[in-house]
Amino acid sequence: MTPRDKLPMIRLLLTSLPILFIAITHTAADAVVVKIVPGVGITRGGDPYFVKGAAGDQHLDDLATTGGNSIRTWTTNGLGPILDDAQKRGLTVCAGIWLEPECSWFSYANVEHCARQTARLMKEVTKFRDHPALLFWGLGNEAEGDGNNDDYWKQIEVLAKAVKKLDLAHPTFTAVAGLSPVKSKGLNAHTPSLDFVGINTYAALNGLRNHLIKVGWKRPWVVTEYGPRGFWESPRAPWNAPIEQTSTEKAKFIRKAYETAILPGGDCWGGYVFLWGQKQEATSTWFGIYTETGESTATRDVMHELWRGQPPSERAPELKTIVSTASKKEIVGGSEFTAQGEATDPDGDALTYHWTVTPQTAGRDSKGKERKPVPLELCVVKAEANSATFHAPEKPGAYRVHLRVIDTRNRAATGNFPFMVK
Repeated sequence: MTPRDKLPMIRLLLTSLPILFIAITHTAADAVVVKIVPGVGITRGGDPYFVKGAAGDQHLDDLATTGGNSIRTWTTNGLGPILDDAQKRGLTVCAGIWLEPECSWFSYANVEHCARQTARLMKEVTKFRDHPALLFWGLGNEAEGDGNNDDYWKQIEVLAKAVKKLDLAHPTFTAVAGLSPVKSKGLNAHTPSLDFVGINTYAALNGLRNHLIKVGWKRPWVVTEYGPRGFWESPRAPWNAPIEQTSTEKAKFIRKAYETAILPGGDCWGGYVFLWGQKQEATSTWFGIYTETGESTATRDVMHELWRGQPPSERAPELKTIVSTASKKEIVGGSEFTAQGEATDPDGDALTYHWTVTPQTAGRDSKGKERKPVPLELCVVKAEANSATFHAPEKPGAYRVHLRVIDTRNRAATGNFPFMVK
């Protein structure tokens, strides 16, 4: 019998013999029980609970002030302090357990690989299951590939059953990169023990409810990542550089999608906006609701209004336009060009404009993480309020001009445009 032939037998043993698990049924005295109420949603500690969440573990005081009630992580690395920090602020944690994607060193058709993964998951669940801030267990994030690997879905079912043997207080899900028809089919066929599906979606969020009807999804769901239009689904410059929305455009985009897809509730238990912090991904501002220097943007204000029902007392600036003689164009190395930004502040605060030029990309480090492009300071010839004059780099390649407009209350608007040096 080959290892692949043994896989169904091993899975049967993992899901049917209680002796393999640390505990058969467990509900900790400290845990706050999350219960599923069919047709209604969930309760936490007996009270109705709708997820008003943010992905990430930064700016937690501000998240609580904004009206958020939960954060999401992708691994259990450092989870203990994150749970403690959340608990202090009255927040819950959607705890992700990292699962390997199908790759050269891990296969979901390999019995030993899956057994080791299951054992690791059991240890992680046992370690953190009693914490009162825990809300959900996330079994993997976008590890499903194109969704055609039935062995992956079968392993998800094994893991979901394993969690239920160890922890009755917290529902389980897996997060997928969009719920395609084939992914919906695989989940429905092989994962009856999952309590809901987590859907990561960006530009498609506005039409998500209609899409779920088309793919035959009739079980509960949470939008485990949503935000602005992703760089992979944005318009492009002729040399393929993605065109990023301004922070003002992102906030309007997110508001409309949230009101359409998440706010109506029903089988949707809420969502996690991405990202409650800052990261380098395509650019330094693409997904972050905060800037590198800590200012909050208009998306934070929109979430305050959506979660609390009223806008915050202080709001971020609005960037109406950013135009340039070089925007989305090819120009000659060493030539001069200009740019102008038009911004206003809803509160009448004074505004300061910060202009920088960077290479489009700085590559990736040894772990595959994007490096932050270093600003080319000599490229900014003159910056006066909302306009600037630039000296194009001599070296041919793709570049980007960035504008950050800040007020006097630690809030900002951001925008940028790509250009190419011939």
